[in-house]
Amino acid sequence: MSELQIGLLGIGVLVVVGVFAYNKLQEARLKRQSEEAFGSRHDDVLLGGKEPSRRPGESMDRIEPTLSASASEYAASGSTLDPGIDFILTLDTPAAVAGDAISTAIVDGLGSAAKAVGWEGFNPQTKNWEPLASAGEYGRLRVGMQLADRKGAASQQDLADFSAMVQAVAEAIGATVSAADQAEALKRAQQLDALCADVDVQIGLNLIARSGTIAGTRIRAQAEAHGLRLEEDGRFCRRDENGLELYSLCNSEPQAFSAEGMKTLATKGLTLLFDVARVPGGILTFDRFVEFVRTIADALSAGIVDDNRQPLDDAGLRKIRDQLQALYAGMEQQGIPAGSPLALRLFS
Repeated sequence: MSELQIGLLGIGVLVVVGVFAYNKLQEARLKRQSEEAFGSRHDDVLLGGKEPSRRPGESMDRIEPTLSASASEYAASGSTLDPGIDFILTLDTPAAVAGDAISTAIVDGLGSAAKAVGWEGFNPQTKNWEPLASAGEYGRLRVGMQLADRKGAASQQDLADFSAMVQAVAEAIGATVSAADQAEALKRAQQLDALCADVDVQIGLNLIARSGTIAGTRIRAQAEAHGLRLEEDGRFCRRDENGLELYSLCNSEPQAFSAEGMKTLATKGLTLLFDVARVPGGILTFDRFVEFVRTIADALSAGIVDDNRQPLDDAGLRKIRDQLQALYAGMEQQGIPAGSPLALRLFS
């Protein structure tokens, strides 16, 4: 080979090596940008996640309900006790006791229980249990502690402590307390906790811009056209006629949505969330949710992907739907339909 041929061969090798290195650098840079822009911040049912997602600005730790420090405030709070999810004790007095005196005894004698607590008084005129009112008079009361919530089941010690607290209140107002089967309540608490473990999932579907970014003005226009409204926590929410959340749309990037910010915002992706246990309507509502996801994806020129940023096709969505039908059936069997008052309490 001549010196010219050798020189040209060397230059060719250098060019090929340079192109290969450049492509590797570009691939690494794009991968890093994608992970930064679309890093998952919630568990997906496809990945077996059970912990509910946090909304923008929401703390991971849930604050457990406690009794109000004010007797009048507590007397005004409502409660609908149910033996399906509450450990209920009944108190009887020889004569009617004023509601404000009962409330004072509650605040003084009933400390911070392990789970949410509610009080009700029996109205002899209506023959119904009603929220305890400071202006009322009651000869019969009942108090219930929720047996389970998203933090777990009530323990045997929790039930014993609660019973002791109720006994202290009863003594203060001269009431007797009915006996209750703690063993049966503990069994029910475990059943409810198992139900929570099965159905407490939040489905998150992600939309990624096929090219460039998605303008905030387009996002807002599409969201509002489909009945979603921007809320204070930086999400667009669709609610039913009773104000219950059906599904929501938020920014996949750290910046939360705001009315003013939507004018200049540009994002590479969106996340749409569906809280299985708390959404009323069951599988029909999920079908409307999926229809909305598909519609807005087409309108915004975005692809639907899962939390691993893998394309989510019709087969994948049908798989989620099949899983949901089994979850909803389990809730119905337990007498706690999705989105019902009991479900909202259990999954609060």
